[in-house]
Amino acid sequence: MRKYINYLLILFAFSLPLKLFLINGLAVLIFALWLLEGGVKEKWLILKKQKIFWLFTALSAIALLSFIWSNSLYDGFYNGKTLNGLKFWFDKLGYKLLILPVLLTNIDLRLFKQIMSAFLGAMFISELISYGIFFKLWHVGHGTPEDPTPFLHHTYYSAFLIFTIFVALVRFQREEKGWIKLFYLLFALSATVNLFVNGGRTGQLAFIFAAIYFATHFYHLTIKSVAATLVTLALLYTIAYNSSPVFKERMQYTQQSLQLMQEGELQTSFGQRVAIWVIATEIIKEHPLLGAGMGSAKKAIETIQQEKYPDWSYILKLPHIHNQFLQTYLESGLIGFVLLIMLFYLLFTTNFYEYTVYARIYAISLLMLFLVDVPLRFNFGIAYILLFTGLFFGYKVYRERQ
Repeated sequence: MRKYINYLLILFAFSLPLKLFLINGLAVLIFALWLLEGGVKEKWLILKKQKIFWLFTALSAIALLSFIWSNSLYDGFYNGKTLNGLKFWFDKLGYKLLILPVLLTNIDLRLFKQIMSAFLGAMFISELISYGIFFKLWHVGHGTPEDPTPFLHHTYYSAFLIFTIFVALVRFQREEKGWIKLFYLLFALSATVNLFVNGGRTGQLAFIFAAIYFATHFYHLTIKSVAATLVTLALLYTIAYNSSPVFKERMQYTQQSLQLMQEGELQTSFGQRVAIWVIATEIIKEHPLLGAGMGSAKKAIETIQQEKYPDWSYILKLPHIHNQFLQTYLESGLIGFVLLIMLFYLLFTTNFYEYTVYARIYAISLLMLFLVDVPLRFNFGIAYILLFTGLFFGYKVYRERQ
């Protein structure tokens, strides 16, 4: 039974970058096999000691409880759709969490490496397809030469690329075989180029912080290492600006948006996010403990907008808050917000042994996603979070039981 669970976990990781429908049902199937495998009592003894298990359990529970103080089940942010809020909760923060207990009790060194390799393999395939779209060799999914991300939205694809780039660089550092070492170096370089021919500003910003962490981790925090890293980054971004039309256009658009914001004009991509953040913050101030409730969050935004900001009606077209911290506080109150802070505290402070550097890079990419989007509201977003959070903490459990 164990080998089938492992195969499915590897398939889950491979499916993620390609946005295959498999991720929706695999969590339930994997959990069912995990139960059938037996040893539930021993597994529970492990689980009940894991802070990360209780953190996600509490996060799911507080989101569900927020419907008690919601005025409706249908006035929440359900990705631009009118859905029953309980159904939406079950789909996002309900059954998908079943994969977490499996990861926390099933990971060993070999499986850890296989899952990471499966993810990297899928990213390699996605990257090749992306280049083909960019050079107009083929058309796949919703990708275009101006935004060659075939499967994922460019925000998420860029975050996945950050993780991929630095995992490949770590493997380059640690690999002894020359030809494999060269492969990982070329893979990291091609993924870096791919990052800048796509429109994902989230990943392009996260790259700076990930690179600084990577450099100081492997070369220690010295004036020389920091200076060398900053000079290299400045050179890289200058080259990207002058050679990638997509990157140049996105940077110019960002600059224009900031200039318009200074003039009071918020009807731009970034300006709309700032506008809805302002309104969300006002609601949070009015309901600092409980928030508006998951079922009433969108209606609460609409009410404040109509009462205080009638010129900001364009924000009502936004499917969510574009910030996971604010979204969670708005919906689940102070407890939900604190749980998210605790998640990143654990990711940035826990010792994951030889894979701590992987976990920190993952945490950096995830933090950037949380600041500009709401990954807990999308199937591939929650799958990404559960897979790698569970993988790292599951490996920690494995190491400490040796």
